[in-house]
Amino acid sequence: MIDKLKEYRKLIIKRSSLPNFIIWLVICVFSVFVYKIKPVFHLNENQILYLFSSASQVIAAIYGLIITGYIFLRNELDRKADKDESLEEIILLLKTEYFGSIIGISLTTLLSIVLCFLVIADETHSNGNLLAYLINISVATILTELIVVVKFVITILNPNSLEIASNKLRDLTAQDKTNESGSLEEFLKHYNQIEYILDKYGSSFLYSDLNDYESVKRKRIAKTKLVYILFKEEKIDTDLKNNLIELISFRNSLIHGTNLYVSTTDVEMSEKILNKLKDSLGVA
Repeated sequence: MIDKLKEYRKLIIKRSSLPNFIIWLVICVFSVFVYKIKPVFHLNENQILYLFSSASQVIAAIYGLIITGYIFLRNELDRKADKDESLEEIILLLKTEYFGSIIGISLTTLLSIVLCFLVIADETHSNGNLLAYLINISVATILTELIVVVKFVITILNPNSLEIASNKLRDLTAQDKTNESGSLEEFLKHYNQIEYILDKYGSSFLYSDLNDYESVKRKRIAKTKLVYILFKEEKIDTDLKNNLIELISFRNSLIHGTNLYVSTTDVEMSEKILNKLKDSLGVA
C-alpha cells in the first residue's frame, strides 16, 4: 500500500503540473499574440517599476499565507487521523495531493518573482522587444499563479474532500474493478474477525498486562501498527503483512467513502487473509 501511495504521489505531481503548464502556455501565447497585433496597454517606466515591484511583493505575501495555512491544515489533518485510525490512509492521500499542489504553487511563485525582477532589471535596456516579451510572459505567469492558488484554496475547502479521497483510496486498493458484486456483509464479517485477532494478539506484545479484548480496544492502537508489530515479532510473513495493510486501507476507504461496492474478489481475498492470519498465529 505504501508503494502504491508513493507511485500515486508521483502521479499526482505530474497531473497537477501538466494543467498548470498548459494554462501558463495558453495565457503566454494569447498575451504575446495580442501584443503582436495591437498592444492593449502602454506602460511608462514608472508604471513598470511600480507594477512589477508590487506584484512580486504581493505574490510573495500570498505564498507566505498559503504555506502558513497549509501548515495549520496538515496539523488539523493529523489530529483527525489521531482521533480516528481509519482515516490514517485517507489523510495520507489528502496530504499527498495537497503537497503536489504546494509544489506547483512554489514553482509558479518562484518563476513569477524571477520574471518580475527581470522586467525591472531590463526596463532600462535598449531592446524594447525583449522587455515587451518579458512583460507579457511575466503577466501570464502571475495570472497562472493566481489561478493555481484559487484552485488549491477551493480544493482544501471542499466539504466532501474526505469522501473524494476515500473513493480514490478505494480505487487504489480494490482487488477487482469488474461489475461482479460480492457480499459486503461477508467482507465486513471477515474483516471484523481479522480486527479482533490483530487487537488480541498484536496488543499482547505491547501490553502484557492486558488479558481481555475490551481492555485492548480501549488502548485504541492503530491496526496498521499492530500488523507491523506482528511482522516484527516474526509472527506473520511479508506477503501477509502487505495484504493486511492493503485490506485495512480498502476497508477504511469503504466506510468513509460514498461507494460501498465490493467485488467477489475482495470478499474472497478477505477470507483468504483471515485464514492465513489464523494459521500464522495458531488461532482455531
